[in-house]
Amino acid sequence: GVYDSECDVTLNSKGSSAMHYRSLFTLCGRMVPVILLTGFVTCSATQILAQANRSEESPLCTRENALDTIKQQLALSKTFDDSIRRITVLIRAADLLWPYEQTKARAVFAEAFELATENEKWNAQNGSRVIILRLRVPDQRYVVIRAVAKREPKLAKQFTEQMLKSIPDTGRESARDSFESVLTSERLLDSAIKLIATDVNASMDLAAASFNYPASSALTRFLYRLSEINQKTADHFYGQALAVYGDKPMKELLYLQAYPFAWSNTLNTPIFSFYVVPPNFVTNQTLQRQFIQVLLQRAQQALETPLAESDRYQSSDGYLRPGPAHLLEGLIRLEPQVRESFPDLLAPLIQAREKILVSLSVEDQKILLQPGREVSTAPEKTFDERIELAQKESDMNERDELTASTVMSDASDKESLDHVTEIIDKINDSNLRAQLVEWLYFQRATAAIKNKELDEAERLVSRAEGPEQRAYLHTEIARELLKRREALPHAREILEAAIAEAKKGGTTIFAARALLTASTLYAKIDLSRSFSILADAVNCINRLEAPDFVSDDQAVEKAVTRIGKGGQNRGQYLFRFYMPGLDPESAFREMAKINFDNSLAQSAALTDKFQRALSTLALEDVCLQQPQRPNAKAKKKSM
Repeated sequence: GVYDSECDVTLNSKGSSAMHYRSLFTLCGRMVPVILLTGFVTCSATQILAQANRSEESPLCTRENALDTIKQQLALSKTFDDSIRRITVLIRAADLLWPYEQTKARAVFAEAFELATENEKWNAQNGSRVIILRLRVPDQRYVVIRAVAKREPKLAKQFTEQMLKSIPDTGRESARDSFESVLTSERLLDSAIKLIATDVNASMDLAAASFNYPASSALTRFLYRLSEINQKTADHFYGQALAVYGDKPMKELLYLQAYPFAWSNTLNTPIFSFYVVPPNFVTNQTLQRQFIQVLLQRAQQALETPLAESDRYQSSDGYLRPGPAHLLEGLIRLEPQVRESFPDLLAPLIQAREKILVSLSVEDQKILLQPGREVSTAPEKTFDERIELAQKESDMNERDELTASTVMSDASDKESLDHVTEIIDKINDSNLRAQLVEWLYFQRATAAIKNKELDEAERLVSRAEGPEQRAYLHTEIARELLKRREALPHAREILEAAIAEAKKGGTTIFAARALLTASTLYAKIDLSRSFSILADAVNCINRLEAPDFVSDDQAVEKAVTRIGKGGQNRGQYLFRFYMPGLDPESAFREMAKINFDNSLAQSAALTDKFQRALSTLALEDVCLQQPQRPNAKAKKKSM
């Protein structure tokens, strides 16, 4: 037998069956040396499984073995120090168990929700020390609720009600600005958006619960997403939302201005919001009229009774403006629509617009009417027109900022690369100039790949900065090349380039992602090389401390300080390089479909318990999806 002191498990070599060999890779989640019965020669797991099987052919890949292994992972999750990691494993395992053992799965979901509740309670008690963490890390209660809703909506609703009861009452107006209220609203709507595809009713329950909290851009995102499924339902829900927020502070109401008019952005809201409008979206004039009437009513109220000082927030140009100024911007933007479709409301709108403008302080009027910053309904200026205006700015910092903003806008997309780089060369700030060039080449290369312009993409990649970016772009080019039979040799070359760049980038999550992705792509042309790259990915992951494939949102972010007129610090430009790739869980799921036994052996080599558990569950998911073969006992009985 073989003894593993760390796991305190003795494996008996007698009567070794497929299940015994399987346990070599799953017990304690680590690889155990095997002594072959025929020669007592120690071999690696890969050598034992040299004759690889597809999942449906492997004797190790059965429903019985899969369910046993899932339960092992549940037991091992109790050794996790991180509650979020444990919750993640509990959710995955419960979801896999549900079709076969609902009572057990329901108990696991309940355990996960209890852990999530305790985790959020701890976060709340620690207050501001973890505010940034709470903004970045999803509330695990919602994560559990979304997972449960896919299986049992009634239980998900029960968890939601239980959760909302624990949140302090926000009935008092002063509480609407609280961090807890805003955070609750965002999380409810985010969960609602993610549930739309699987359970519209559960999704709408969560969205309706958000009406008790401040409105945000997430409400409009939810409405647009719901309209893709059923616009009539989305329009009705908007009517309910307008009834709720019609008399709330302007910084909440103005989030509702985009949906009726199919706007893709709102810049007069506390957070400048950009939306994806569904291509088949149809505007509803009844809703448009309702919103215009509410806005006109609020304009009259603002003239009669000053808005609260708290209803004051920063504009897209960086200036702090009172609520009426933002309301004015909304009225001016609506004017062309009113003039065309609602002529009976035009006179009241113009009157409200003029009265609000003169009611503002002289300083606010100057800002609103400042050349280049005035609220306008005129057609957008072209790229060159905007650059020409920027170059006329006497202040060097302001000139740089206006030029950079134009380069980063949609207006630059139709311009030639050489023309845009010439404009970037005019920027004085060397850091901003360099970052803009790096961002531009990455964006253009990504667009070329999307448009199947692979020769152009390769040319751009050669000039892109950063091994991580080049590795990602190479894998995406290879993905497209693999769709063309005649391009397979070149696809191999590009994949090798991606692998080389990933390794050049060092031990990072992005290097691991690139290697995992390259491994699954290589499986289409060379299975042996594919598993060799998978081993490299595992080695890379094993050199990382607590590898996390989620928190970075699969993007590298680089910031450059924005310096405005007179050297004023205006925040930061954020350059985002979105580079999606596979995590271990996804990669092993794909590889298991091709070769279960070798995938099982490779997953056991992961030293991080969390990544090993998720990868193991992904393998068992593949087994559970396979048609079940009759076991030996059933065969014997039938004979």
